[in-house]
Amino acid sequence: MKIRFWGTRGSVPVSGPAYVEFGGNTPCLQVTLDSCSEVLVLDSGTGIRELGNHLLAKRDSLGSHVRLFLTHAHWDHIQGFPFFAPAYIPGYKLDIHCTKEAEDFLGRQMSPPFFPVGLEVMQADIHFHRLSDRGEFQMGEASVRWIPLPHPQLSTGIRVEEAGRAFVFATDTEHPAEGLNLELVEFAQDAAVLAYDAQYTPSEYQSGKQGWGHSTFREGVDLAKAASVERLVLFSHDPSHDDASCRAIEEAARALWPETWGARQGVTIDI
Repeated sequence: MKIRFWGTRGSVPVSGPAYVEFGGNTPCLQVTLDSCSEVLVLDSGTGIRELGNHLLAKRDSLGSHVRLFLTHAHWDHIQGFPFFAPAYIPGYKLDIHCTKEAEDFLGRQMSPPFFPVGLEVMQADIHFHRLSDRGEFQMGEASVRWIPLPHPQLSTGIRVEEAGRAFVFATDTEHPAEGLNLELVEFAQDAAVLAYDAQYTPSEYQSGKQGWGHSTFREGVDLAKAASVERLVLFSHDPSHDDASCRAIEEAARALWPETWGARQGVTIDI
């Protein structure tokens, strides 16, 4: 299993020379499985535009079946969907999974006065799957499980497991006032890689951002330790955090948990 980060930024995309190392696109990940030819995509922030172009260029090897799992409907996780080129091309199959009504909120995003054309212009074979808050489906020999995460209107944590190795995606979630989210600890147990919401520094979080639905690298470290994960990936970089800030956060986290890495756009990791 391989994970490629096409978008690592939270809230809004950013650009410029100060954001080159960690990237400016909002959330989008590509999961390539060893046992299934379908491409699994997590979230459709602005990073999905470049992913779509990549899928077109590599269609012969990557195929034409995409499964898109949306963690929730907040704008930074769906704003790239109208620019996902494979959705407009006959012959592609696109299954969209979400615990909310994705056809409704994606359709509203692509409606007047917000967008010039609607979902009906997309020529791919698109199917929407409304999921329960918790569940599981199979992709080849891999399992895809999910649970709800604390966040305004709720988000979704995703665990992809294949050949005894697991990747857990837990972004846009806020830690409890005291202790840890025990369901998430159990969900992430023994994962090879945990990508966790580290949008704020502890001081930023304490400066009035409680209840905004995000967490910090310290809570990520505590979760990684409690769940015995092998590697922690800091995700959902705040738009105010330039490369220097992200490196400083990464170094502070590594001082507490050496196997920590700040997610960088364009990088692929093997699980």
